[in-house]
Amino acid sequence: MKKLFVASLALAFAAGLALPILAGDAGAGAAAYKANKCSMCHQIGGEGGKMGGSLDSVGAKRDAEWMKKYIKDPKSVEPNAKMKAYPNIADKDLDDLVAYLLTLKAEPKK
Repeated sequence: MKKLFVASLALAFAAGLALPILAGDAGAGAAAYKANKCSMCHQIGGEGGKMGGSLDSVGAKRDAEWMKKYIKDPKSVEPNAKMKAYPNIADKDLDDLVAYLLTLKAEPKK
């Protein structure tokens, strides 16, 4: 049974399917968003600050690796970024926050 699980996990990983399984917790990420006061600059669903813009569809536009780099050191990704860097965010909080952000895929307006 253990060999079957390991083989299945290896196959899923090779197919790129294991990443969502091993990613952070989106529910905990919503709490990290709140705890880090991201809404002071960013909006979700029309609530929050306007300086950082809306994150409503960030999950459809960016991947996890880009988000992690940007959160830790925005200028390393976009030299003119105005966002504050969060180099000391805990790995688990970062993974959770990114998992939450990846769920934000706004529906196209009809």
